[in-house]
Amino acid sequence: MNEFRRLLVNLAEDEHRGELLQKMRRLLTPDSQVELFSCVYSAGLDSSHLFDADGRQHAIQSVLRKVEKGLQSHMDKLVQQEIEAGADVYWDRDRAEGVVRKALRYQPELVLHALEPHPRVLSQLLAASDWRLLRQCPAPLLLSKTRQWSEHPRIAAAIDPFHLDDAAAELDQKLLSHATRLAAQLGGELHVIHVFNTLPHSAIFDEHLVVDYEQLQKKVAIEHRQRIGEMIAPLQLEVGDPCVHLREGEFHQVLPKLIDEQSIDVLVMGSLARGFIDRLLLGSSAERLLDQVSCDLMIVKPDSFHCPVTEF
Repeated sequence: MNEFRRLLVNLAEDEHRGELLQKMRRLLTPDSQVELFSCVYSAGLDSSHLFDADGRQHAIQSVLRKVEKGLQSHMDKLVQQEIEAGADVYWDRDRAEGVVRKALRYQPELVLHALEPHPRVLSQLLAASDWRLLRQCPAPLLLSKTRQWSEHPRIAAAIDPFHLDDAAAELDQKLLSHATRLAAQLGGELHVIHVFNTLPHSAIFDEHLVVDYEQLQKKVAIEHRQRIGEMIAPLQLEVGDPCVHLREGEFHQVLPKLIDEQSIDVLVMGSLARGFIDRLLLGSSAERLLDQVSCDLMIVKPDSFHCPVTEF
């Protein structure tokens, strides 16, 4: 099983660096390559009238050197462990795009990023940095919260095999693959989650179907079990295994409770492109769950994803 070896670690000055660095260390292997990164910007400095153009540039360079020096100390510790490591700092007004541009250049196998706390409504309407990074990052993105992983982390892939297009179906296979890789790398345990809805009674208009409503529900549940069973069979898993969770209900209601019940450390989810109106009203499942679940999220894009940010 391939490991996530090439890591890009986004270390912002005002976020929980300690927890993120501890998780990075858990992921290290003898073949790891680590790039420590920080995107810096000060509107006050950039627009200050106290400096001329040369003075402003000199002040900006001083800030960048200070931040880079901080990254250098962490990099030196990695080098002492014989880990290939580097450090880089950008000055960029748009921090989310700064991270994405760095990812396009560095081509990491995994990006580590510490989440900021957001107001629930404003984060959707104002497109906060975390949310935009989730939508734009081309590489698998590990969104870290302050809670540390357990000794043997539980890594769960949230899949849905009832898709209308091939891209989404391929993404499910990718989610299972990435979750398996992460669980193996951390010496953890793989879990598979599928939350589904049966047809609500209020949606039945045919009187003959009303009589058979319970039977219809059972049929839908059986179909979901069969489809999940087919997907997880290559992993030597079965629907009845303790680590395979099929739950009926609304995804955004059932999943947070299930995460807590099963003490999941990292939830691996897909993120598919949506139009602006969809994002404004609902967002993707990953976006809606970002503040609701207690665990870290690993967001994976389909192979067909087109990054809206250019490298330069």
